[in-house]
Amino acid sequence: MRIKRFLLATLALTVAFFSAQAQKVHNPEYEAFLRENPFRSGINTDGYEGGPYANTPAPKGYKAFYISHYGRHGSRSNWDEANYKALIESLEKADAAGILKADGRTVLERARQCLVAHNGMDGRLTPPGAREHRGIAERMYKRFPDVFKKGSKNIRVISSTVPRVLISMTAFTDRLTELDPKFEISWDAGETYQKYIDPEVESFNREMFQEMAKVEMDRTDSTAFLARFFTDTKKASEIVGRFSRFESQVFAVARITASFELEDIFPLLPEESIYNNWARNNISLYLGQANSKAFSHNRMPPALLTVKDIVDKADEVLADTSKDALCADLRFGHDYPFIAMCSAMGLEGIGQQLDTDEINLKWFGPWYTPFAANLQMIFYKNKKGGDILVKFLVNERETGLMGVEPVSGPYYRWSDVRRKFTSLKY
Repeated sequence: MRIKRFLLATLALTVAFFSAQAQKVHNPEYEAFLRENPFRSGINTDGYEGGPYANTPAPKGYKAFYISHYGRHGSRSNWDEANYKALIESLEKADAAGILKADGRTVLERARQCLVAHNGMDGRLTPPGAREHRGIAERMYKRFPDVFKKGSKNIRVISSTVPRVLISMTAFTDRLTELDPKFEISWDAGETYQKYIDPEVESFNREMFQEMAKVEMDRTDSTAFLARFFTDTKKASEIVGRFSRFESQVFAVARITASFELEDIFPLLPEESIYNNWARNNISLYLGQANSKAFSHNRMPPALLTVKDIVDKADEVLADTSKDALCADLRFGHDYPFIAMCSAMGLEGIGQQLDTDEINLKWFGPWYTPFAANLQMIFYKNKKGGDILVKFLVNERETGLMGVEPVSGPYYRWSDVRRKFTSLKY
């Protein structure tokens, strides 16, 4: 993706900067979340944990009839196999020098396995990624029987042109047709759709780095970290070079093992390192893609293209009174446009606007952008058909919409939602 490269460069600079800083405040709740599942520290490399969740009954007389959806691709390989190669080279040198401990050999073996599984392909969908989408499709089908079992059988599907997204789309829709072979599904992908599935975004990495530099972060105890893997930390330091780079290389292996269905190595890492890596990734992701006070004027406008597509397609469906009207619009894309779209809409949690120093205290990225992250907008109508309600599910959790008064619980009048969406300006 177009903005991944500059964010990766920014992260590298950030690791070097933050290694010399000291953190003032932690969110204990977030620390507990990371202890419960350390893979969450990778944020957008965290495997999907969704569903089933609570399903608040619709107001009396209303039934679901249409779903508008955007889904990120599922679990994939990570970027740049050079990380694995560099780590392997360092650990092999340490092993040859006789200073590699058993845990160091475990990390070495896992890095070798990651390199083989990566197989020279950045961002390649892995088997867990396909299973994630099959699971989401099945839960959607069973959760909303009025849409899929009693309504129209016509579904429109649009995808990013990137292979991991196309395969995710295939896994999702394959499961739907297994559940009901009568579905009539149209699939499409191309540059015209790409403009709103994955809109172009202005690069602002230098300014973002300067903004991140305002926040003081923890420094991992390098000696204690190295002592976990080497018998001689001084010699190990000479072999691995800059500590922050080595720590990042180990973390790059730890965060992706689940995607490759390899044995976890997070138990070998100190909690402070896991937290620190989460903190760096979390603040970078929010500043670059969410509704930050610093950069919303840069990031939100492109997201309005996706919001407009949702409104336009809903208008089209609502205007179609035939029995063959679409029952669902499914879009498959990427994490960055997903975060930006939900943020621009003003969805609670993911869309809150924060100052830079608030981010790691109030925004927990893994809840919003794991692999296979998705938004489901469920439309409801009463028997008369004139009054349309909608509710929002972010990763299958019922989610509120800021700035709009609900009719009941998580249910909003579509006319109110549409008014907000069409008047958005950043």
